[in-house]
Amino acid sequence: MQTIDLSELKQGSSSFTFETTSIDGVYSFLKTINWSERWLCCILLFHFITFLTIILSRRCSNFQILVFFALVALCYNSERLNELGAKHWHHFSHEQYFDSSGFFISIVFSSPIIINCAVLLILWLYESYLMMKKIAVHKKSALSKKNQSSNKKNL
Repeated sequence: MQTIDLSELKQGSSSFTFETTSIDGVYSFLKTINWSERWLCCILLFHFITFLTIILSRRCSNFQILVFFALVALCYNSERLNELGAKHWHHFSHEQYFDSSGFFISIVFSSPIIINCAVLLILWLYESYLMMKKIAVHKKSALSKKNQSSNKKNL
């Protein structure tokens, strides 16, 4: 086992490395997180409310576009949020979750946002399908009416 020299840590030496054998996947990583912390509960609540908003506003496409771009902006800025979290974690958390590779913020913050954006895209594709189906039915009925009126004129 390697001993850690705290003076190297404070100086920010790049020679400091450690082995992470206890975390071998996303599920085991999620199990190590203390989900009872208030700020993590707020993040989960944010994702849940966002999902409900997306589902309940499925008929308001303009509002959904606004939600989509807000979510994309949040995901785009997750690297900055990770840096801010790494600097100020002791103000709101009991543990330092914000790593330099951004694994925590990617799993807990960005992934649910991407899933919500995918749900929005699926809803938009479904609405497009319904609209195209409706247009095809109207075209067919208009064509049959036109054919009926031309047949009546020929008689």
